[in-house]
Amino acid sequence: MTANKTTRTALILNICIFLLEVFAVCWMMTGFSAGLLSAARLTALKYFTVDSNILMGIAALIMAVDQGRDLKGKKSEVPASGYILKLVGTVGVTLTMIVTVFYLAPTTAAVYGPFAMFYGSNFLLHLLNPLLSIITFVCFERTKKIAFRHTLTGIVPMVIYAVYYVAAALSHTHNGVIDKGYDWYGFFFAGPRSALIVAPMLVLLTWGISCAHWKMNRRKA
Repeated sequence: MTANKTTRTALILNICIFLLEVFAVCWMMTGFSAGLLSAARLTALKYFTVDSNILMGIAALIMAVDQGRDLKGKKSEVPASGYILKLVGTVGVTLTMIVTVFYLAPTTAAVYGPFAMFYGSNFLLHLLNPLLSIITFVCFERTKKIAFRHTLTGIVPMVIYAVYYVAAALSHTHNGVIDKGYDWYGFFFAGPRSALIVAPMLVLLTWGISCAHWKMNRRKA
């Protein structure tokens, strides 16, 4: 596949990702999603799923604009900042997918069924959009502009969200028990001290995802 065809494919996929992200997030916020971990209006922003998909949508739109200008000859090439932002967005939605498939889905399966985390807008947010994002970045946006040190940027959104999540949970603790309404992901399975185990694990997992995406993208380049 020639460079122009690869860029054109990436452009089309990024436009699709952006449109799917807008549709999925709006669907969630209407309150008609009818799935677990759903919330109407701005309340939906409390979920990392929604936040990471919004970031992915923004990254996809920026890349699509740069790729379109590149194809039209108005820009010599896509800047490194665009690729770095795309890495960060892809890492975020990949983390969302992995946590959902390997933690949230199994822990809710006994009560709600094995596919409960993929109903309504969650099918797009938890599975389809992440898969499209991974395929686009790894297969059609090959670049050597992203240095290994930039893999650390991939953990920034998760760290920011973790601070918010932990603060919200710990500020709603009574006699060592966290209000279930503020532990929507169930990470505090052993009380507040769970943060000492879960937080480092998520940081390492996120960085591992970032390194894996960087390696696969660079190998293809």
